Amino acid sequence: MEEEMNIAILGCGNWGSVFGIIQDKNGHRVKIWEFDKKRAEYVQRTRDNRPFLLKYKIPDSIMIDWRLENILQNSELVVFAVPCQTLGSVLVEIKKAGIKTKEFLSLIKGIDIKTLQLPAATIKKTFPESKCFVLSGPSIANEIIRNEPTAVVLAGNDLNRAKKLQGELTTENFRIYLSDDMLGVELGGAVKNVLALACGISDGLGFGANAKGALISRGIVEIVRLGLKMGASPKTFYGLSGLGDLVTTSYSEESRNHLFGRMIGIGRSLNEIKKDFVMVAEGVPTAKAVMKLAKRYNVEMPISKVVYEILYKGKSPLQGLKSLMLRPLKNE
Repeated sequence: MEEEMNIAILGCGNWGSVFGIIQDKNGHRVKIWEFDKKRAEYVQRTRDNRPFLLKYKIPDSIMIDWRLENILQNSELVVFAVPCQTLGSVLVEIKKAGIKTKEFLSLIKGIDIKTLQLPAATIKKTFPESKCFVLSGPSIANEIIRNEPTAVVLAGNDLNRAKKLQGELTTENFRIYLSDDMLGVELGGAVKNVLALACGISDGLGFGANAKGALISRGIVEIVRLGLKMGASPKTFYGLSGLGDLVTTSYSEESRNHLFGRMIGIGRSLNEIKKDFVMVAEGVPTAKAVMKLAKRYNVEMPISKVVYEILYKGKSPLQGLKSLMLRPLKNE
């Protein structure tokens, strides 16, 4: 760590609270916003953030509050750890609060299904004069809280500031690499959630490592195709925020998207799972956005399309994955 910062984290879920804890241990002054008043008061009083954080308490040094203005006061870095589809409304509230902070960091992995914007673009639209950065990569929050080694990538348009932020947020178990491809870093993190759903569906159907290996390797091809059309660098998708995150999310039993897909694979309906699922599986709404982008840019994304059809068009999981095997033969 280089310098202490006042960090405001918006979102008291699994990743938001874990990121807050590691940065608190890193010597920064951390506040976390929980939008629900009763829940915020409970977590502030008890330090218990279940069901989002099990077996660990939030340190007393971290303030939890439902009043956005209290969290944003004196903040030097505002970190977004809210569901992607709520980001726009949160930004409206920040604007109302008259925030003076000029630096934002997004931990969000998704695409807005209405605007088809990635989080950084949504933030910059509301705060065009701000410096915006994104942090992505294979980062299962429960592993991070257990102090297991994790490597992620930080991207932003101001590389000098990004380099300083890299030093300020890195810890002995949380290594941060730099990238100048903010679009690619965000896109890889978003689309991999849709592909992780496919891998979870495959597991739920009882398929083995061969099927998952095919889904991952061909899935990366889909991300690269879309990324190239949108202006990202293809090499980004073979790094931490693309292939690294996809492999981790597709295999981890602690991945929300993998678990959600597995439930689909064993035959549960979308509505049934949503009732029981406490945390947001970003791949579910992102599947809609990915299909819209694929159409806009005329990109073939068969795996993502099958996931979309299973989620929203009533296609059976078995029929969906088998249809991939029956596509016309072609070169790799």
